[in-house]
Amino acid sequence: MARTSGHGVTFLLALAIAASSPAAAYTWPDPQIDLLESILYQQNGFRQYGLAFGVSPCNNMANTLETGRDDSAEWFRTAYHDMATADVLAGTGGIDASIGFETDRDENKGKAFNESIGFFIGFQSVRSSMADLIALGALFSVGSCSNGEVIIPFRAGRRDVYEAGPSGVPQPQEDLDSHTAAFARQGFNVTEMIGLVACGHTLGGVHGENFPEIVPVLNDTNNQASRQEFDESFDNFDNSVAKQFVSNSTQNPLVFGHNETTRSDFRIFNADGGDLIHKMAESQQFFWDTCTTLLERMLNTVPKDVQLTDVIQPIPVRPNNLFVTINPNGTQTVTGEVRILEDGITSTNREVLIHLKSRSGENVSSSPVSALTQEGLTVAGFYNNMPNFTSYLFTTNIPIDVGVSSFDIQIKDGEVDTTHTNGGQGFPLQDALIVQQPSTCTMLEFIGRRSNNTIQVTAAARDDMEFDSVQLVIPKPLNMIGTFAARFEETVIEMKKEGPLNGTGYSLYTGSFWFMVDAVGPMKTIDLVASGPNGAAYSNFTRWADFSSCRLN
Repeated sequence: MARTSGHGVTFLLALAIAASSPAAAYTWPDPQIDLLESILYQQNGFRQYGLAFGVSPCNNMANTLETGRDDSAEWFRTAYHDMATADVLAGTGGIDASIGFETDRDENKGKAFNESIGFFIGFQSVRSSMADLIALGALFSVGSCSNGEVIIPFRAGRRDVYEAGPSGVPQPQEDLDSHTAAFARQGFNVTEMIGLVACGHTLGGVHGENFPEIVPVLNDTNNQASRQEFDESFDNFDNSVAKQFVSNSTQNPLVFGHNETTRSDFRIFNADGGDLIHKMAESQQFFWDTCTTLLERMLNTVPKDVQLTDVIQPIPVRPNNLFVTINPNGTQTVTGEVRILEDGITSTNREVLIHLKSRSGENVSSSPVSALTQEGLTVAGFYNNMPNFTSYLFTTNIPIDVGVSSFDIQIKDGEVDTTHTNGGQGFPLQDALIVQQPSTCTMLEFIGRRSNNTIQVTAAARDDMEFDSVQLVIPKPLNMIGTFAARFEETVIEMKKEGPLNGTGYSLYTGSFWFMVDAVGPMKTIDLVASGPNGAAYSNFTRWADFSSCRLN
């Protein structure tokens, strides 16, 4: 069984305290947070989402064709520049993915923004906005580069905009009054401005290829971007940037660079007489605590009409990848997974039992069904103070006339026996409208720099529902001029009734769709919607990645 480190136990103690508040109540499914919770915590292992991989280790760089750069500093910079044009009094701007449309401005020089968004787009979907991914990118950068010492609480709900915002990112050649005014517009006073700049400039440096007026352009194959680091530990989120400033030993080009006009960090760090930067230099923990507070505020700066969720905590017990398949022999196959948060004291003989409820709400006679784990079904974070999970898989066949409506999860762990009922209502699992996973497939074909994406869907609808309409709903991704991010346009396809699946009480429907998109594009999903005189049914947010590839004739 998976174990947590001492750091993990500390994390879980903090979780227990947070979970005692009413705001921590959770009912599955929750479309606003489920996917983002997975991206946030399922970093490395079974069902990993892999976004955090881009900054693990801290000096990782996805673009291996150019030296002298790393993703951690560039993802952080992307988040700050996206936020930096906010006007908190007016309630406009903040982290909204407008940075993608603003890369032609002098205040946004370099490849960092387009390449960061180009990395993030693989995780963008109708439930994971580019703005939320930009915030997660900065969170992962700080977490990885501090090895989990700085864990920024994450809230979801940021919305993407589809045009550039106003200019206003502070630039090195501007004077202190301009910087003070810009940070005040963003919601930060002078002391907070000093702290935020120090937190941001503990990673990375200044690239001569973008700022030759600040640092020289080098002819060095090991530093093709001509980077001059802010401090000697540029790939470690620590207080070196402050310590070296205070000791007058800094290599920060924005402090003692040859161009006095662009010594913006020197002016900012001294804006309060050097008080805060000295405190940050004296204590590593004070530096981390200050940065955690300020960076959380930075990432939560959003337009006034955006309501963020509560802090997303790891969900202790939740289902994953649930599928029902209608079989010609009069049975339906129910498969799924249960992901369990490890607490560091797991017994070696843990039992996980699935108690299925029939279509009428009665216990299914073949229940409970054992869910089993094995090697390779664990997932964890890339750095300390992140949770570990173990998944348990189950499959069973039940008579079609019995059906399924929900299930409870019983966990026997040593002497502890707990049944999770999802707030008393069970974990829902409808069988009125079903994606027939074995009969559904996808195709991906590259044509130059674009890809042709095709899906062929087979659905089963229960005949007693007498549906008038069964629809395939595709959030079609559309490329936009001026940004590497995508937007989604809902496309509805009326599915064709192929006829009854004899002896089952179900009929089969088919539908297909294709679209072109740049590169691989964002995360692709489908919904099913059916309606009729006996009600409606929905099968929402099934990922294309859960289907096999179509066989070519």
